[in-house]
Amino acid sequence: MSMPTAIERFYEEQGYRLPEGLSWEMVADRRARWDIAAIFVPVATAPGCLGWGVPFIHGRPLDHP
Repeated sequence: MSMPTAIERFYEEQGYRLPEGLSWEMVADRRARWDIAAIFVPVATAPGCLGWGVPFIHGRPLDHP
C-alpha cells in the first residue's frame, strides 16, 4: 500500500483531501506512469479524466515545502 509523499501529507495538513474514488496507491501509480511533478495532486475528476494541480482552499494555493 502506498502512502502519501511528504508534499501530499503537507497538503493534507492544510485541508486537502483526495477526490472521491482515489487512493494514494492509485495516485502513486499514475504519478509514476505519467511523470507528474511532485507538487501536483489530483484536484478534479471527470469520467476518464484526472486533473492535476496545486490545490486551492479558501481562494489561495496551498503551501508546499
